[in-house]
Amino acid sequence: MTSRYATFDDDARARARAPRRDMPLDDDALVALRRACARVSTSRDALDAASGDMGAHARARPDAVATPTTTAEAAALVRECARRRIAVVPRGAGTGLEGGCVAHAGGVVGDTSALRGVEVFAADGVARVGAGVKKSELNAALKPHGFQFGPDPSSNPSIGGMASTGGSGLSTLKYGTSKENIRSMVVVTPDGSVVRTRAEVRKSSTGYELNALYLGAEGTLGIITELTVRLVPLPKARCGAVVRFRDVGSAGKTVAEATAMNLTTLLRCELMNDEGIKVTNVVFKTNLPCEPTLFLEFVGNRNEEMFADWDAFLARAIANGSTSHTFAKDGAELDEIWDARRGCYLGAMRYRGLEAGTKAKEKVYVGDVCVPPSKLAECISVTEREFKKARFPCVICAHIADGNFHCLIPFQERERAALIALEDKVIGNAIQMGGTASGEHGVGIGKQKYIIQEHGIAHIDIQRRIKRALDPHNIMNPGKIISWDPSDTERARPRASRL
Repeated sequence: MTSRYATFDDDARARARAPRRDMPLDDDALVALRRACARVSTSRDALDAASGDMGAHARARPDAVATPTTTAEAAALVRECARRRIAVVPRGAGTGLEGGCVAHAGGVVGDTSALRGVEVFAADGVARVGAGVKKSELNAALKPHGFQFGPDPSSNPSIGGMASTGGSGLSTLKYGTSKENIRSMVVVTPDGSVVRTRAEVRKSSTGYELNALYLGAEGTLGIITELTVRLVPLPKARCGAVVRFRDVGSAGKTVAEATAMNLTTLLRCELMNDEGIKVTNVVFKTNLPCEPTLFLEFVGNRNEEMFADWDAFLARAIANGSTSHTFAKDGAELDEIWDARRGCYLGAMRYRGLEAGTKAKEKVYVGDVCVPPSKLAECISVTEREFKKARFPCVICAHIADGNFHCLIPFQERERAALIALEDKVIGNAIQMGGTASGEHGVGIGKQKYIIQEHGIAHIDIQRRIKRALDPHNIMNPGKIISWDPSDTERARPRASRL
């Protein structure tokens, strides 16, 4: 059968030894699936809605979409799929960018959106959350209790999706990554068993750390149905600032120095390059100077602490040649600017169309490399140079204190080959600097060849052995992260990782 995979590079196509179907599921299979899970749809609208994510990779329609409302239903669904060797592709809010929730091998999409419960245990500082609850919904439920969930991705993903890919967002500097904020999970395994990964306490040393195994696994080892997450108190006050520089290097040096000072009230420290500011002005009708710009937000319970941290940050910025700054004692004054920062992806999608007067939207490639913070400015400079040399707009949005940045490149299909070549250069450069191909978006089908380059053959072989041991029939999200058999890339480049 012809492969149904399509991505930026043919060699990155997953090679899943999974049951593939030229025809939709037969009536007997559908009856059995509906016996296991009440909500199973084969309507065109449902299949189309589950056929893609927000990324630029090829779409693929599943054979059915199942929407369990409980862990028990999810387990029954997986048991039936395991018995019939039907692929199961877990899906959250569909906000991913690497094709991880797309059923390229056919089968059943396991839509977790109806797993909705939220239980708050204020005395323990945790909440139990259904995998389908979105970030904004969770924070709305937590607000009356005086808490919030710390990680803050821009795309408003589901909590289960954040766990599956490692999506963390704008507040990692203060609150940590999503993986660091998930205390425990309930997972349906490939044979339909239900396990809790660990006790819901902060410290546990009783065997292998299964939490770490399933976090970032992108549904290849099971379906996450419930999560116990760490809560942080809502701050009483916030303030913010915008600081501009002549070049990215000066901004990066300032952030490195400020981070070393342990400014405890600094919540967000984001960088946009000059082209990112230009896109913001065109799309969101702002009027910001087109210079590399840091966006800062401080939070705390006392204004004095926040203002002191801001003064310390500003002193380093001035010492490093900051051209100008704007400070807002009330952080709400900068909310429109933060909304524009969160809208980088949509801005890049609309940018060239608005400039050309056509209002046409384009596909957007989104990079996600993460390098040591000391290497970030250099890595961004190389990235900008390569894309501009090829005449691509290069919008940079960086979680600069984490060393993680996103380059957002609008493109037409005729430009895809040039984009692939540039992606190879940019990610290869980041890996050579000691970085990673993906800081928070995951691997899916889009980053597979790069994790081989990053980790080396022996490392990938360990991951493959884990997958084969836990999912011997390869029914859970087949072909994602790693191929079932060694890929052409592995055979052609048996190289060790950078040590």
